[in-house]
Amino acid sequence: MAEFLIWLVAALGAIGGVVLGRGWGRAEGKRAGKREAERDAMEDNSKRVERGRDAVRDGRGAGDPAERLRRNDGQW
Repeated sequence: MAEFLIWLVAALGAIGGVVLGRGWGRAEGKRAGKREAERDAMEDNSKRVERGRDAVRDGRGAGDPAERLRRNDGQW
């Protein structure tokens, strides 16, 4: 009987370890996913800001105002 109880405790311990390991892995995966999403969002934001700055720089100081008006008129 004692031998059966030892096997039962060992089996329950193994099952508990598997469940704990899966839960831990899932939590780590969620954290890693959140960090990756935040990093991707920051990279995307910085790219957008840079493109906006380039567009402003190219649009405001790009030569003669009359020529800019002619170029822009075709886009309307």
